[in-house]
Amino acid sequence: MSEAQLKETMTSENATQAKATSAGNNGGLAQASPAPRATLRALRDKTEIYAISQALEESGWNRKRAAKLLSISYRGLLHKIRQHNITPSLVSSLTQMSRPDLG
Repeated sequence: MSEAQLKETMTSENATQAKATSAGNNGGLAQASPAPRATLRALRDKTEIYAISQALEESGWNRKRAAKLLSISYRGLLHKIRQHNITPSLVSSLTQMSRPDLG
């Protein structure tokens, strides 16, 4: 898809959304707005950090065993540890925290 086609598609989608918003009150029913992606991403990251931290604590920072506990590859675990900058001091402070609220 060319850049011009992409812009045209985005413009038409924005116009469609604007029409739907201004079309009326949907018979008196309130339309729920979707949750922002940043919020969902932050929740996923918190949950991921919590799960990785718990597995690392349980395995005594044996990363190979922690990866098995999480059912992910060793390299995947290393990537996540670097991505979230998880360190032993961070893990010890996180274990004192409660599980992230998903609701």
